[in-house]
Amino acid sequence: MKKLSIILFASVLLLNGVKFASAAILNPYVVDDKLPRLFGDSIQLPGYYGLENYTLDYTTGYLHMTFTYTHNDCCFAGYPPRLYITNVDPRATTTPTLKASVVIFQLQDRFHDPNHSTNWYSYDIQFDATGYTVVVKKAGITEIVNIRRDVPGLINSDWVSLANLYPMFNPPARFSMALTPVPIRDVILPPEPQTPDPVIIVPGIMGSAYKNGKLVIDPILHTYDDLIATLDENGYTSGVDLFTFPYEWRDSNVFTANLLDDKISEVKSICDCDKVDIVAHSMGGLVARAYIQSVDYDDDVDQIIFLGTPHKGSPKDYLIWEAGKFEPDFRGLLTSLFFEAEALRNGYTTIFNYIHYRPILSVQELLSISDYLKDDDTGIIRQYPNNYPRNFFLESLNNNIPSLLNSGVEVTNIVGNSGENKTIEKIRVIPTDHAVFWEHGKPEGFGAIIGDSGLERGIGDDTVTLAGSSLDGVVGEEILASHNRIPTVAANRIIKIITGEDSTTNIDGSSNIDPKVLLLQLLSPVDVVVIAPDGKKIGKNFETEEEYNEIPSAFYSGYKTEDEYITILNPIDGEYKVEIQGIDNGGEYRVLTSYVSDNILSTKEISGLTEPGQITTLSVGVDNNNPEDIEPEKVVTSEVLLNDILKSYELGWITDEKLRNRLVEKTKAIIKIEEKIEKVEEKNKRNKDKKIEQLEQKIDKQAAKALLIELKGYKKDKINEQAYNIIKGDLEWLINN
Repeated sequence: MKKLSIILFASVLLLNGVKFASAAILNPYVVDDKLPRLFGDSIQLPGYYGLENYTLDYTTGYLHMTFTYTHNDCCFAGYPPRLYITNVDPRATTTPTLKASVVIFQLQDRFHDPNHSTNWYSYDIQFDATGYTVVVKKAGITEIVNIRRDVPGLINSDWVSLANLYPMFNPPARFSMALTPVPIRDVILPPEPQTPDPVIIVPGIMGSAYKNGKLVIDPILHTYDDLIATLDENGYTSGVDLFTFPYEWRDSNVFTANLLDDKISEVKSICDCDKVDIVAHSMGGLVARAYIQSVDYDDDVDQIIFLGTPHKGSPKDYLIWEAGKFEPDFRGLLTSLFFEAEALRNGYTTIFNYIHYRPILSVQELLSISDYLKDDDTGIIRQYPNNYPRNFFLESLNNNIPSLLNSGVEVTNIVGNSGENKTIEKIRVIPTDHAVFWEHGKPEGFGAIIGDSGLERGIGDDTVTLAGSSLDGVVGEEILASHNRIPTVAANRIIKIITGEDSTTNIDGSSNIDPKVLLLQLLSPVDVVVIAPDGKKIGKNFETEEEYNEIPSAFYSGYKTEDEYITILNPIDGEYKVEIQGIDNGGEYRVLTSYVSDNILSTKEISGLTEPGQITTLSVGVDNNNPEDIEPEKVVTSEVLLNDILKSYELGWITDEKLRNRLVEKTKAIIKIEEKIEKVEEKNKRNKDKKIEQLEQKIDKQAAKALLIELKGYKKDKINEQAYNIIKGDLEWLINN
């Protein structure tokens, strides 16, 4: 009978010229929302009867909806609200999978049930993982329904809408209802975290070194180890979104900027992204600026963080450029050792010549462009660039700052303050008539034990002044840190800038606090391995030609390079055993052994002769409390003595064949005695008898006799001073040890 009534009702409407659909729920779903109504009493609202006060939210991640329903006419009982549940948003398809289409609660027609004559009811529906719960209250007070319903096959991605089956007219009737579908599960999710840009760390001057011909980032002082480890702990992965850019720091920053361009392109291809973030320390910031401010910039840097970058240069660089001299602090002393060895190896007589004629252009490009030279006699500070060494690179870069500030790159400038007022700020100079050095004036009293050496100091990170690290147009962020500590101390701030989140873990190995370095440099045809007091090794494995890398924070340049050396950061006390092996054709070797701390530089040289494959042992004692006492010593055997004699003759250092033969004969006699001792020791492994002691004393006498008799005949036309000193030293060691 109800079905017939609906048909008749629809027919009447059709006859009156009103078009309607056969049911409100169409495929695809057509929304028939009503204007929202505020409802707080039982007063009948004109224009629309039925569902009002509709709200929805998500409780524990699942849909929660409430509404009131006005029971005023027959049609609301005949077409009650229902939950229309589908597998997808029903507006998007004509073939949704229907999970349920269920009347929420069936009200009776008020004409049939006088008890249902109350104007309105409140509905509360809460979904969960498998269905929903319905609570209905008469007039919002008296609970008449509280039921739980399961929906077979319900899953979190399903959708639901409130609707009824009242015919949908055009224009819509006041009794029809098809509210906007919503997901059952909360889709108001927190925004997905944006993937941070990959990071490239650009080191400063001397922040890169060659390892068997390949550049690596600061393996000597490990300035960036803590920063890299902190980034790693906070989700970055080396080679995936974390990269370093070691470079040949001796070249011009303009040239290096082109290589940085290539590096960024390489990283973009790896991460399949458009931009990178750059963290640039010291001179590395100038490299990055040279790229961003160039015509070759590819709009591929999102953020750049400068760390202690000398945007206006550094006054201390004047010492290096003008005379090849260095500030007498830890970094200056260590740098001087490398520059001196490189100069000698490349055939330059002085560091000055090496810097100017190689040339090392980066040194010139670090010169300060501020007013920092003060004439000692008048106390007047010169105005740059009058009577200053010019830095055209920085002048050009700073005259073009708008190209950086308007590039779209987000710029952060972090500057260091060591808190000790030790940074060279002004240099008092006096005239000099030196033909090469100090063209623009020599620091007054430079190198003197007493006084300030003409170096006036102020606020900064001990390398760059606060003024020198300032960047026009960018507010600097000052942190308490020395120059080499900035990357470690600023790590949390760096994480915050590039990710928007605080660092979860900060790594601080403290290796660059009051650092000390043991340095061995080879100026000769030898390879090297060092054995620490605890037995750990670094250097070449002479048998396998592989490399040892067992000593923490030590670095071996590798033997596949002409510049072979070993550094040991913060060496432990005790005796280091150094073994060197002759390579190529052998010849004269020189080993420079240096200990460097903040105020001490102790360097000693050992020289000798070697044959291909010959292994010579040196002993280096380290006492960190008395570092100036470092005294490397060559451990001499009779075989070493014999090789030194033969090699001296081969090199023409011993010109008299008879002298050579006599020395060889005496040395071979010593070797024979040693062989006898070994046989006796083999028979008496446990007890050392008097016969062995007598043989040992005989060796000493033989060595002393060779020294006293044969070398007494030393004449320049028979043996030169080099050979004499080497053989004499060998014999003295054998006698005393």
